[in-house]
Amino acid sequence: MITSLNNEKIKAFLSLKDKKIRNEEQKFLIEGLHLVEEASKTSLLEAIITSDENLLKKFNNVTSFHVTDAIIKKLSSTTNPQPIVGIVKMPSYDKYLNKLVEKEDLKLVLLDEINDPGNLGTIIRTTAALGYDAIIMSPNCVDLYNEKVVRATQGVLFKIPLLKEDLLNVIKVLKKRNVKCLGTALSKDATSIKQVKLANRFAICFGNEARGIAKPVLASMDEIIKLEMKNDVESLNVAIAAAITMYELIR
Repeated sequence: MITSLNNEKIKAFLSLKDKKIRNEEQKFLIEGLHLVEEASKTSLLEAIITSDENLLKKFNNVTSFHVTDAIIKKLSSTTNPQPIVGIVKMPSYDKYLNKLVEKEDLKLVLLDEINDPGNLGTIIRTTAALGYDAIIMSPNCVDLYNEKVVRATQGVLFKIPLLKEDLLNVIKVLKKRNVKCLGTALSKDATSIKQVKLANRFAICFGNEARGIAKPVLASMDEIIKLEMKNDVESLNVAIAAAITMYELIR
């Protein structure tokens, strides 16, 4: 039983709340039983920290730390945390794009500077639910392992490849391999999604909540598309717009 917040192991776990430390260690924290269960289905779950003895028995195939409720509360970002926290290794997708472009049927989501953790988490869940192959994010998107993003994904981040790459370089690779690149914008000359010719190899890009897709990225697209809206509604939340658009493109 670890009871002190000054314990060196606990200090090390607490340091993972810092983005810089997370990236250096290539590890992050997850909170709650559901997320730990989802992580345990992979090879990424490294350890659990819990104040519940029954959970020590449930996850007996990883390193376990029995701690006090006070330590769990300190490690958690929620007001009333569940009595379990996990330490998870960040998955590596080095050179994964080369594997993706070999697929006969390919559906990708590109994200340019998505800043809101809730939006990113929701888009990840929707992308996986609709059977897309991967998400590729620009480096200036919100930190993927921010606790709000992780919580919003509800464990789906363990079920779909999530890459961070320079989008202009990615688009060049995709075009060379005849993957159709679609950008979303509200411009008048954009094609209505109802008129888009569907392809079995495509990437759809969504942009920043306030500014949309950056101009150089948008200019590199094969086609610009938009959702037609009524009642003078000008725009939708990016997570909602992404869900509708992704669904329409595989209808």
